[in-house]
Amino acid sequence: MKIKIPYKSVVICSIFLGILISIQFKTINLENEGMTTSKKGEQLLLELKSLKTVENSLKEQINTIKKEIDKYKDGDDILKAEINYYEELAGYTDINGPGITIKLINNGSEDSIIYNYDLILSIINKLNSAQATAISINEERIVFDTYLNLKEDGLYINDTKVKEPITINAIGDKDTLESALKIKYGIAWEIEKYYNYKVDIKSDNNISINGYDKKIKDIDVGNLNE
Repeated sequence: MKIKIPYKSVVICSIFLGILISIQFKTINLENEGMTTSKKGEQLLLELKSLKTVENSLKEQINTIKKEIDKYKDGDDILKAEINYYEELAGYTDINGPGITIKLINNGSEDSIIYNYDLILSIINKLNSAQATAISINEERIVFDTYLNLKEDGLYINDTKVKEPITINAIGDKDTLESALKIKYGIAWEIEKYYNYKVDIKSDNNISINGYDKKIKDIDVGNLNE
């Protein structure tokens, strides 16, 4: 006997709809890599926050670079100041400022201090250690590759002959420079006690030292910065 199923078309549609819904859920799970829709949303939100952080960081870097570009775009004065600073360090420009003057005066010694020029080197090294900005000996600027050369006819600084009395100028903190030379049993004490020379040190608020503008020859002799 055949069983009559009422609303047969409704039943068929319901089954077909159920199959479609099942397929749709499977498709969503595959697209979300097995995650539920809510978990996938959370992951996307975290990724968005991470990208925002990177974006903000890049914006900050761009703004910093723009500021540097703007600074140098209209910054001729800044560039000139930097150039002058490095030229002063190299010793190629004139410089004025507070400092000290040291005069080595023969106090009856039979031997000239010129023949003990290591004492002059010691003074220069002490002044450098005390952060002197610029140094000169008898108005000859001391630069990074200045040398002393003792010849038969006397002592030379680069190509200039040194004559007594010897005057050393140094620009920097006056108290620091003076203390570096006058320290107990220091170089000033040694020169006066053992070499019969007077070391006259005076502070000055306006010392002028000329820049070095001569070509230095390559000679294997004692370097002042050794």
